[in-house]
Amino acid sequence: MLLSIIIPFLNEQETIGEVLQQVTSTVIEWYNFEIILVNDGSDDQSVNIIQDFIAQYTWDYKIQLINFAKNSGKWFALKAWIAKCEWDLILIQDADMEYTPRDYAPLISHLNKNKLDFVYGSRTLGIKKFANHYSNKVFLFWGLLVSIVTSVLTFTKMTDEPTCYKLFSQKTKDYLLLPPENGFEWEPAITMILLRKKFRYWEYPIHYFPRDVAHGKKINWKDGVKAIMTLIVWRFKKIQLWNK
Repeated sequence: MLLSIIIPFLNEQETIGEVLQQVTSTVIEWYNFEIILVNDGSDDQSVNIIQDFIAQYTWDYKIQLINFAKNSGKWFALKAWIAKCEWDLILIQDADMEYTPRDYAPLISHLNKNKLDFVYGSRTLGIKKFANHYSNKVFLFWGLLVSIVTSVLTFTKMTDEPTCYKLFSQKTKDYLLLPPENGFEWEPAITMILLRKKFRYWEYPIHYFPRDVAHGKKINWKDGVKAIMTLIVWRFKKIQLWNK
């Protein structure tokens, strides 16, 4: 079984080295795993830091760096990789230190034990006094609102749709490639598509260490508006795979 850990990044020189240290020190039993770093047009030292890390790397599993010279959106490069490579599970890891790889094992165990097709790591379920944990209440508000809209439109319960930690099985592959969105809107589009197609899912509590815009966070309230509009569009849009 091959677990592909995908790390999209854009100008994350302050954190990418530590993220790699944490990911490569994580042990997940019964899985081979590879790390795919997808550079979405960084112009800082992120790539140099990654190349230095790979040059000194001595573990058994594979690390790949995919470079895109132009910033085309977080999911543009990721979809290109998903389409051409073989994998059994994909897990998304942000490069900003907000999430901890020690949550990998319970997410994967939860998916396998319950025979699910995808699992989201919920920050809402994982944090006591959730609102007080956020340094910026705007991010909290829009994250909760997007999750509520998702739940209402799909008649399901989802507490944290915008979470980074999204774990997908191979069964979902064709649908991951379906939305044309390349920005953050890809995530609510995928969520809506998979829920409408009745893929089996659940959420599992994770740890979360938020940062704010001053420390490099790249989303804002406009992304929340776009996410809600994307959810509405894909709630009613015809879902047709190109190869079906």
